[in-house]
Amino acid sequence: MKAESKFSRLVLVSPWTLLIFLVIPLLVILSVTLHVRFPLVGSTTPLLVNNVCFAFIVACRLFRYFVRFRKPIRYGAACCRPRRTVTLPTPVAEVRALLGKAGYSCDADGRYCEQRDFGYLGTTVMYAGLFILLSVGSWDNLRQFSGVLLDGMGPATNLNRIESYRSITRGPFAADPDSLPRMQINSQYLPDGTYPMGATDLSLISEDGKTRQLILKPREPVSVGAYDMYMAKLVFEPKIVIKRSDINQPLFDSIVTLNPLVQKRGVYSFYGLFQGYSLAGGVYYQPENSNLMIVVTSGDKKVVSDMVFQVNQQVTQGDFIISCEKMGQWSEIHVVHRRHKGLLVIGGVIAIIGLLLRIAIRPQRVWLEEVDEGSSVRIVGKDTMKLLGAES
Repeated sequence: MKAESKFSRLVLVSPWTLLIFLVIPLLVILSVTLHVRFPLVGSTTPLLVNNVCFAFIVACRLFRYFVRFRKPIRYGAACCRPRRTVTLPTPVAEVRALLGKAGYSCDADGRYCEQRDFGYLGTTVMYAGLFILLSVGSWDNLRQFSGVLLDGMGPATNLNRIESYRSITRGPFAADPDSLPRMQINSQYLPDGTYPMGATDLSLISEDGKTRQLILKPREPVSVGAYDMYMAKLVFEPKIVIKRSDINQPLFDSIVTLNPLVQKRGVYSFYGLFQGYSLAGGVYYQPENSNLMIVVTSGDKKVVSDMVFQVNQQVTQGDFIISCEKMGQWSEIHVVHRRHKGLLVIGGVIAIIGLLLRIAIRPQRVWLEEVDEGSSVRIVGKDTMKLLGAES
């Protein structure tokens, strides 16, 4: 029975147990910031399982604290008993009477007393906030749908078709995006003074034929039913072909993805890397004037070639013949099932308020034992120490 009691306190009371559930989130943060793959963070499943278990433990603790809220003895003699004892010259009966006058409640055998405090309410509120935060977050992850597609000017794209997306992240309970409309891109704006990160002008066409026109900008999501849509960036994809001047066999023949540079390199604002047979390099692009700069490295030789994008145009530079056969201009658009951000914020605020209340108001508790010299007491709380004259 004693072992069960210790296990129960470990699960339902000890704050150190909760630290276990911070390991996987910490690994996820480190893997993102340090760009290192850690165990258990290769997919979203471990984090989801971790948060669901965390929410269950918090729910059990919240229920325990709520059930004990109206009782005169809330913490109990078995919880967090200090090791240090203080001997008072006063008999236990007199100490108990003094505590009773001060508003303390004692258990059935009179060996343990505690005072009702708002710190207990703070702990209850903290667990309530954590439960809202974790349960809502876990439910959103279970129903998560996050799709990424690259699309350009042309025919309308069905956003409700899974095949339209280049990559998809889904939770176990995620539904197919059947309610999403078709999307047709009308024009794409390069980064300028009006749109520093570029923008995409598009139309959303519903099943009944109604059209909604809007401009997507990075970091500014737009609501579409139960989903949010936003543009992440503009992407260019040239097909680069590199051959040796003395042979006709291509050393590199593939599409290179060019992403926006954080800071321009000269006039070039987009850049991408490539790796071919016995060579490697990078492609810079200035979309305003369709200028390309292709850097090819083979062994200890480095060749830099400038060219204006034109279909079938080729440039001979050093030992290489370089051409750009075609160029794709895409908007990277994300479609995400909307999360309950308001509830997440509310849960976080409630948890912080409860934690601050718990920190500000400490428990006042006493364990009593009769000894020849008077009474031996174990005390938690400075106010109780002052009341009993046990301050060191």
